[in-house]
Amino acid sequence: MIPVDVVILTWNDGDLLAVAVDSALDQPRVDATVTIVDNGSDPPARVTRPGVQTIRSATNLGVGGGRNLGVRAGAAPYVCVLDSDARLHRGALASLVQPLEDDATIGLSAPVFSGQRPEASAGRAPTLRRKVLRGLNRTDLYATTARQGRGPWWDVEFAIGACQVFRRDAFDAVGGLDASARFGPEDVDFCLRLRIAGWRAVQVGGPLCDHPPRRVFRGIWTPRGAAHAAAFARHWWRHRRPATGRALVAGPSGRGPGPGSVRDE
Repeated sequence: MIPVDVVILTWNDGDLLAVAVDSALDQPRVDATVTIVDNGSDPPARVTRPGVQTIRSATNLGVGGGRNLGVRAGAAPYVCVLDSDARLHRGALASLVQPLEDDATIGLSAPVFSGQRPEASAGRAPTLRRKVLRGLNRTDLYATTARQGRGPWWDVEFAIGACQVFRRDAFDAVGGLDASARFGPEDVDFCLRLRIAGWRAVQVGGPLCDHPPRRVFRGIWTPRGAAHAAAFARHWWRHRRPATGRALVAGPSGRGPGPGSVRDE
């Protein structure tokens, strides 16, 4: 069986955490080991299951820092990062690992979530315009990529971090997740850096995982909303073309921009 490290980040999640852990352990055709990263919960998270280890951080490291801690505690060739409010369907991990086993150019895979369209959780990387529309609740979808939703899996520029499976060597090659991105968008940044380094990202047809759909966003003027906006601005600046100010993403090969990769949409 293929070894997979499953990293579940938690912060005061209560009973949700046990559901995510149990779904990760109940996976045929893979040898799953679960690492819980307790990001400063009060009281501390407690899940007692065989094959589960818990790493407790005294402080909240944010999503990027917490997940880096969990990933680096393992050694399996494949890693799944899973939100604590997500639940894998039985067989999901094997289905998500399959594209990586079949194609050495694929560095990351992600599922379609139950009851949701593929572009609700993956597609083209969000531009500034798309992010503003989402912040104003004008859309809850991402722009689609070519052939999205066709075949067993298809290429995307990014997928949200609620459930991702990636190669450990790809994670190491790009230096892991951006630990400074405490409130996002570390998932978009990670996918784009993988693509620039030569890896592909794919979305796998399903559904393979339950995860709550995006809620109406009401926190744009809160401190957390401001922190997320600042993190996205930093991310947008990192992945822009200086001469145009437009978003820059890797082309289909992952090695630099391809036709249509620089866009305003």
